[in-house]
Amino acid sequence: MDLLARAIELKPELVHYATSGRFARELTAVLDRFYAEAQADEAAAFLPVDYFTHQHRLPGGDTVIDRFVGDRPDLDDADRELVLSWKDVVEGVFEVRQGEDGGAVLLFNLVDELAYLTRSNLGDDAFDALAPGMFVVGRLVPLGGDWLISGTPSVHTAEARATLVPVAAHIAMDNPAVVFRNPEALARAWELQAEHRRCFITYFGADLVVLPGADVRERMSGYLDYQYERLGGHRPSFAVPEHVREADTVALIYDADEGLGYYAEFGRLAEVFERPELVAKGLCRDLVTAYLKGDAVSPVPLVRLATRDPGKAGEVFARLLGRAGFRWERSGEALLRTHKPGRSDAPRLPSVIPMTAAIKEHLG
Repeated sequence: MDLLARAIELKPELVHYATSGRFARELTAVLDRFYAEAQADEAAAFLPVDYFTHQHRLPGGDTVIDRFVGDRPDLDDADRELVLSWKDVVEGVFEVRQGEDGGAVLLFNLVDELAYLTRSNLGDDAFDALAPGMFVVGRLVPLGGDWLISGTPSVHTAEARATLVPVAAHIAMDNPAVVFRNPEALARAWELQAEHRRCFITYFGADLVVLPGADVRERMSGYLDYQYERLGGHRPSFAVPEHVREADTVALIYDADEGLGYYAEFGRLAEVFERPELVAKGLCRDLVTAYLKGDAVSPVPLVRLATRDPGKAGEVFARLLGRAGFRWERSGEALLRTHKPGRSDAPRLPSVIPMTAAIKEHLG
């Protein structure tokens, strides 16, 4: 049996499994969040049930697809590989580049600027209404070397382009990882990040600078003006979070891998790594704990401070964790993996987004 025929059988079984009631609490939470956040634009076409089925992380960290495969010992290796591949979802605004041909249509994604030869599990006539120049807003999953429509897409005439280009641009800017499916875009983004970092170092004198929180907005504005004059492109807008503005000190670190980050109360954190006995104090202890265990906090500042003096870093964490003999050189990396698993497991991606055609058209 070919892959499409098997997908036609397995796809409805997977959706039924996801909506059968065994995940009622988790699905309800996703639906509530979706309908609370959904905007009146085409991004709402990315249906929440399809997202829940393919991508949502359950409390154990796995997905509905993982549970489905685990509960189906009757699936052979080919079936398991096919279904597990459906966790790799492509969302986008797709322009029809050629008409239906042998049950497939070529869709060009304005988000990642890649073409996808796409099939449907609804039969050979599923694409009869499509013509070159029209648009499909929706989601695709792998089908071997081709792709399969997932969920219910929305279809638009060519005249909808002016409305849909901003949608594609916002998808790209809100979630740069989708752009980086394109290896050319990924390579260009790393180049841009390196250029921006060199510009930052030239302007500030180093890739790490510590400022009063109240000065961050003015200094960053000056830096972005300087970057725009040197490199051109689009001058990015930026907002300084309130907790950063109100901090006594803030470190701006332009890391080669993680890009530019703001780190509040860095001065006090650095003092703890100079005088490890301070970690016994409440505020200092809370600060180091927040940097270590905060899900959204990059490990970069801890690594930078530990690199300055690994011996003192080991003493800080020995005192913090109650682990006498803790040594940063031996156990620091494992410590960060434990408390920041999402960052250590995820592929490293640049923080700079290259200017795709949709973003350029949207920004003018």
